[in-house]
Amino acid sequence: MIQLTPNDLPVGHPLPWSLLDGDGNLVLGSGNVIPDARDLALVFRHGVVCREDDHDDADDGLRPTAGPLGLQVGTLLHIKHEGETARPAASRLIGFIEHGLFVTWPQLGGRDLPLQAGDKVLLRGFSGQAIHSFTSTITAVCRSPFRYLVLSAPVQQHATPVRKAARVPTRLAAYLTEPEDEDAAESGSARLALLSDLSTGGALVHTTAPSPAPGSRVRLRFKMRTASFDSEVTVDGWVRVAPENVDGEDADFPAFGVAFDMLAEREMTLLQCYIYEQLLSNTRMPL
Repeated sequence: MIQLTPNDLPVGHPLPWSLLDGDGNLVLGSGNVIPDARDLALVFRHGVVCREDDHDDADDGLRPTAGPLGLQVGTLLHIKHEGETARPAASRLIGFIEHGLFVTWPQLGGRDLPLQAGDKVLLRGFSGQAIHSFTSTITAVCRSPFRYLVLSAPVQQHATPVRKAARVPTRLAAYLTEPEDEDAAESGSARLALLSDLSTGGALVHTTAPSPAPGSRVRLRFKMRTASFDSEVTVDGWVRVAPENVDGEDADFPAFGVAFDMLAEREMTLLQCYIYEQLLSNTRMPL
């Protein structure tokens, strides 16, 4: 990934690339517009902003396919040697056959995890309904046309059902409008916002303008990256007063809560997948 500065981004014009945080999570999709300089400062407020390297593999548009344990191609996996106490490395499921899995070479802190054929590894991944822990044996190490591993079929499986009310810290850029304003994006009346906390029930929202009145109706439109695919989500909700423990460093960017209306099945599924991928990324694996 390439780290960006505020001077790299065109204010008032469509973005030429998607903006990512330091972990590769989507912040704001390509083609979206950052309206003004204060909105630009909001995007950079909570950490680095990056874009993918020009040589990164482009999304080929294929839909996710479910494999063993219900894991989809593109699913984030955490991998470590069985019995190790160290942090797990990150990988992605890139394919599967009846008796095995294909995964990208696991990396930890930008470095390849030292692995070889015959090693036993512990893995975890989120299927959309549960976090699955299982073990596999590396059956082959492949280096062409890129580096990847072939693993045996999962064994010693354990599934932890997900909590419906789970919430995660995030840095998702969103457009804030009133639900009845269908043409807000085209008219320029949409306000850029930043979601710093997200659950299937609501979000904590920061903006560059005064907060809407508690009880007023709002609409949030944003993109999330789940299983390596970007999906746009639009949710309606009502404004709540922000929790008292919101970090004071954001005094220049007012914060308020938004409680979501009942979500449609698509939006609920996407939010659940995103939230539990984030939980998986920030939770230590058991021994």
